[in-house]
Amino acid sequence: MSEIWVLWPLIFTSIAGPLSKGDNAHVADSNSEMLKLSKNITKRESCDEGLYREHGFCCQPCPPGKRKNDGCKIDGGEPECVLCAEGEEYTDKNHHSYNCRRCRVCDGEHGLEVEKNCTRTQNTKCRCKPNFFCNVSLCEHCNPCTTCEHGIIEKCTPTSNTKCREAFQSTGSRSNLHSLWALLILIPISALIYREVKRRRRNRKNGHQKSIASNTEMMPVNLTDIDLVKHIISIAEQMKITEVKEFVRKNGMEETKIDEIKHDNPQDTAEQKVQLLRN
Repeated sequence: MSEIWVLWPLIFTSIAGPLSKGDNAHVADSNSEMLKLSKNITKRESCDEGLYREHGFCCQPCPPGKRKNDGCKIDGGEPECVLCAEGEEYTDKNHHSYNCRRCRVCDGEHGLEVEKNCTRTQNTKCRCKPNFFCNVSLCEHCNPCTTCEHGIIEKCTPTSNTKCREAFQSTGSRSNLHSLWALLILIPISALIYREVKRRRRNRKNGHQKSIASNTEMMPVNLTDIDLVKHIISIAEQMKITEVKEFVRKNGMEETKIDEIKHDNPQDTAEQKVQLLRN
């Protein structure tokens, strides 16, 4: 009996050995099947180029101008697509989205205006308003054109600012201008002095001479005419636009005429000054 107990471990080992080998073979077969299944799942999850997977199907995209409302029902099928809202939304390429894109707004407060209206397949195209410019490729806002005090070299464009002339700095011209102003001031002063001297001389005379002098006093003083037209440009260069406007208002120019000259030369205040002084 004791001999049987001694042999029992040997019998168990001989039986268990074959069972273990069978189990290992079964596990290897299972791993192979799982690998094949994984490959099949991966293959089913990928779609051909241009298609997208949704709800187990490879679907076509929606075309420009539309958005997806529902997916396709078969592999390679077309989804249910609906139009974007005209003038409010757009899509400009094939896509798989349930939403259209909002149209751009051209903000007038930022110097923009509409160049082309938004359509279902194209976004709004904006540009700078008149007298505004933008010198970058993607403009979110435009800058106001510079106003020139001393004349324009190049006018403002939608993509470039105004180029202005530099301030007039010629010493000789300034000296001539100062002489002109002195002449304009001295002529009336000299006339007043002359009249005062004549009046005093008349008071010293009597009779017929006083009568003649009295008649002479009533005669207007004839001043030499001075042609200022050729000096207007030089005068305008030395005055600010506000000073010129104040001067012409005091001399009776109406606001409508001032506004008309400004409207005709919106960026060129140098020309505004000349026209105001000439009128």
